[in-house]
Amino acid sequence: MKNFVLMLVLLTGSGFCLADVLIKGARLVTDNGETGEIRDLRIEGGRIVEIGVNLIATNQTRTFDAMARPITAGLIDSATTIGLAEVSGLGVSYDGEVSGDEMAAGFQVALALNSASTLIPLASNDGITRGIVVPEPGDSNFAGQSAAVRFVRGSNFLQRADNALHLYLRERDRRHAGGSRSRALSQAVDALKEAARFERQREAYDSNRLRPFEIGHDDLEALVLVLSGKMPLVVHVDRAADIRNVVDAFTAFADVRLVLAGVAEAWKVTEILLAHDIPVLINALDNLPQNFDRLGARLDQARLLSVSGVRFALMSGSPYSEFRSLTQAAGVAVAHGLAWEQALLAMTSVPAEIWGLEGLGKIELGAKADLVIWSGDPLEVSSAPVVVMVDGDWVNLETRQDLLAKRYLEVLNLETTD
Repeated sequence: MKNFVLMLVLLTGSGFCLADVLIKGARLVTDNGETGEIRDLRIEGGRIVEIGVNLIATNQTRTFDAMARPITAGLIDSATTIGLAEVSGLGVSYDGEVSGDEMAAGFQVALALNSASTLIPLASNDGITRGIVVPEPGDSNFAGQSAAVRFVRGSNFLQRADNALHLYLRERDRRHAGGSRSRALSQAVDALKEAARFERQREAYDSNRLRPFEIGHDDLEALVLVLSGKMPLVVHVDRAADIRNVVDAFTAFADVRLVLAGVAEAWKVTEILLAHDIPVLINALDNLPQNFDRLGARLDQARLLSVSGVRFALMSGSPYSEFRSLTQAAGVAVAHGLAWEQALLAMTSVPAEIWGLEGLGKIELGAKADLVIWSGDPLEVSSAPVVVMVDGDWVNLETRQDLLAKRYLEVLNLETTD
């Protein structure tokens, strides 16, 4: 065990990158951290190329003994603000919204991401290897475009800048449309119609022979991507009646790929979500009836969605509450009736499918080597990642908090010695 711990320190503390790796004796978990087959995984070029028993290492392969610990695909957080904010309560440190703009569809959070954020390793320490960094509404219901990221510091942090366009139609967002939820939805629909007119008459627009638009060029271009299905439209909405209206309004556009987020009362309208195959993003811990739109919020919504067949992925939220909350929320959902395997899928393969993240969310041949080896059941709050791998490279799990602890322990030891 001492040699095992020493090896972990060398791998995670030094930021050591491995091109070819053989992971020996990992447990492919099925319904908890104690069950599942023990297998070896060979990783080459950042992908899983072989899964088997008693695989042999070559001279170019580094071997890592998982000691029958559970291994999962790297987790994917479907809504986070890591990279946009650093200090809670200090507004100037957050760059995820636009004020003074009545239409922010063209706004991209990717242009403001901090790839050296001290919060990035905290996500890795929860087993989260990828995330969707989302904008918040400033003075517009269209908040802007989210970004898909890898939770690794440096130039490879950003994966995709135009991940999805986010539209907020919750109770508190009505203020952006004169206080009317009806007006907020109709404005969003009108914006898509204007984008369709723009796309049909681009030549006339470029030659200034077209009736002027009230929407800016960047916003129109973003809306065109939504209309063509090249970029999903994520609508943040809670009330069951509003969910029905949103689905009716946007499914009228044939190619729009609709995703619903928040959806406190989605369990009431599963039939319409199934009919249109619309996936939803939920925070399994978010069950408080904070306003009239959320009177039907409940902790067992994940179970109800799963039973009905609705696809759902788990999301966390702000960086000040999300650490350890993604897996904790999954565990709470299991405690309220959701199957363990479904909870894991809601953080791995399902979000990978929703966001079009090729090769992620699964442990299979050809998949990208985003892997997490856990100390125990991944959904238990007492468990934690032992090592984390992204694209076949080990991730340095040392956080700013670890460095501060070492610093002050050294000072304390010096003072004790004196």
